[in-house]
Amino acid sequence: MWINFDQLLDLPNVTVVNYQKIAQTIFLKLALLNETIECPNCHQTLDRINQTEYNLVRDLSILGNPVYLEVPRRQFHCQKCQKYISERLSFMRLRQHHTIRYESMIYERVKNCSIEEISREEGLGWEEVELIFNHCAKELEKEEWEAPERISLDEFSNLKGHKDFITTVVDLDKKNFTRCD
Repeated sequence: MWINFDQLLDLPNVTVVNYQKIAQTIFLKLALLNETIECPNCHQTLDRINQTEYNLVRDLSILGNPVYLEVPRRQFHCQKCQKYISERLSFMRLRQHHTIRYESMIYERVKNCSIEEISREEGLGWEEVELIFNHCAKELEKEEWEAPERISLDEFSNLKGHKDFITTVVDLDKKNFTRCD
């Protein structure tokens, strides 16, 4: 049976060079396709790899089997600014052992279930699931909240003659409103 793991994973700039299935767990060894990176300090193209370490990273399951990726974490040396630069990968955060899409899946599942249940089903510690959930919630909160440029305030009486007022705040550009009792 021929399986194209590159298409199945759908991760940018990586290819699967080896795979292994131990019990019900799939391990995929990855290689990075890009040979250079840009220095975030001086914007020079770096092609001199100082060292490569492999990290075991949890990804979404395939056909009900847990998947771990052996991801090469490359460190480049910039001759111009004399700094060592760790390569950033678009599909995972630095110093994390999960892909971003795996963390998003955990976040969505915790919204509908308990942390304890997800912890048990995924084989993760309770604290780890909570950290993933809190990080994703914070990131989504950043994306969703922008200070409006133009607002409108309105106040109306909830019960006539009882001084029970409700204030509405409307973002005039997005037509979003908030009700403040």
